[in-house]
Amino acid sequence: MPAITRSIAMRHFPQKSALGLALGLALAASPASAIDLLQSYRLALSQDATYQAVRADTDARREAIPLARAQLLPNISANLQRSKNQTDQRSVNSQSRSTNEYEYFSSNYALTLRQPIYRKYNFALYQQAHSDVASAEATLDKSLQELVVRTASAYFEALMAKQQHALTLAQKEAYALQVEVAKLALAKGQGTVTDIDDAQSRYDITVAQELETSQNIGFTRRQLESIVNQPINDLADLQPDRLELSPPLPANVEEWIARGEEINPELRALRASIESATQELEKARAGHFPTIDLIVQRSQSQSENNVSINSQYLTSMVGLQASVPLFAGGYTVSQMRQARSNIEKFQQQYEARRREVAQQIRKEFQSIAEGIAKIGAQQQAERSAQRALFSNQKGIAAGTRSRVDVLNAQQQLINVKRDLALARFQYILARVRLQGLVSSLNEQEIRTINAWLDSTSSG
Repeated sequence: MPAITRSIAMRHFPQKSALGLALGLALAASPASAIDLLQSYRLALSQDATYQAVRADTDARREAIPLARAQLLPNISANLQRSKNQTDQRSVNSQSRSTNEYEYFSSNYALTLRQPIYRKYNFALYQQAHSDVASAEATLDKSLQELVVRTASAYFEALMAKQQHALTLAQKEAYALQVEVAKLALAKGQGTVTDIDDAQSRYDITVAQELETSQNIGFTRRQLESIVNQPINDLADLQPDRLELSPPLPANVEEWIARGEEINPELRALRASIESATQELEKARAGHFPTIDLIVQRSQSQSENNVSINSQYLTSMVGLQASVPLFAGGYTVSQMRQARSNIEKFQQQYEARRREVAQQIRKEFQSIAEGIAKIGAQQQAERSAQRALFSNQKGIAAGTRSRVDVLNAQQQLINVKRDLALARFQYILARVRLQGLVSSLNEQEIRTINAWLDSTSSG
């Protein structure tokens, strides 16, 4: 055990004060460069690779509408041709044989406009494009909600690791003091070797726990760093006195479920997929329908053949072109069966996910209510544990308690503090997840949670 130097006056302080002082110093070590949740969220928006990939995919999928619209608009093309021609003309009659050679240039210029009048496939493709873009937008919203949840989870997991490490340091300091006090008591003939051994063993265990909690700090911060793409030096601490313990509003879980079924981004994406699959069926059905195009053409030709050398022709044409499918070997019918099966698939996926979302909303809604109650119970347990520690310390002087009782009381207080911190973080994350299920996570919600953190320790 490292050497411990303390004022003799410290022996007369209650160990509760020493434990509280050690914990306060451990938690007050946040430098001014600590990052808060709002800063983490803003960095994640621009730096998280998963979210950026979905954004790029959404940008690409948005092009489906102009691509489909182009199939409904006129197509204008120009054809230009100029060639050198050489013709040998041989004539044979009963009296003679003659050969004539012609060499001339011919040209042909044409401007053609083709306007689809009726193409069922193209109309269905245009409607499908809108459904696909709606699905892409919903998927982007889903990715944003997941980004907020991932960022908040990583942040508070890292903060919990920091809190656990601080508690472990405070516990180690308290046990170190107990070792010193036990040694002084033994020197005065008021203690036993067993008291020293008990305190020393707990101190040694806490040293091992300190290494574990220190490693956990590094691991959880690396998780957050992978999202924000920036080194994390420290985190803004949660201020318990600022934490708002309020039940979800509206207070009826069924209203939350109804809202989730309406605006949950994953459900919106699946509904759009059902509509897209329906339009895929219409595209397949188009194989049974004719296509009609309007064609307008203006052309000019010169010396088209050897009998019209140096002759020019200017031609204008307006007409309708119809194409009627007669037999495709069963291809169209097979496509329709495939499309109907895909519609059924997406409908079943939607129903399965709808039930899961309802269950998740119930779970998070209940977790918030239980979290509020648990925090209240843990706060009461903390007060009781503090009183128990003080009573055990007083009991030593009265001879009714042993130093082992004090060690146990200190351990109990640390455990209660750890459980209380965990309950607070779980309450916050349950609130975040519930908002994410109804697509309500935005910067304003992040600002609300960020106000619960220590703004003085964040940049």
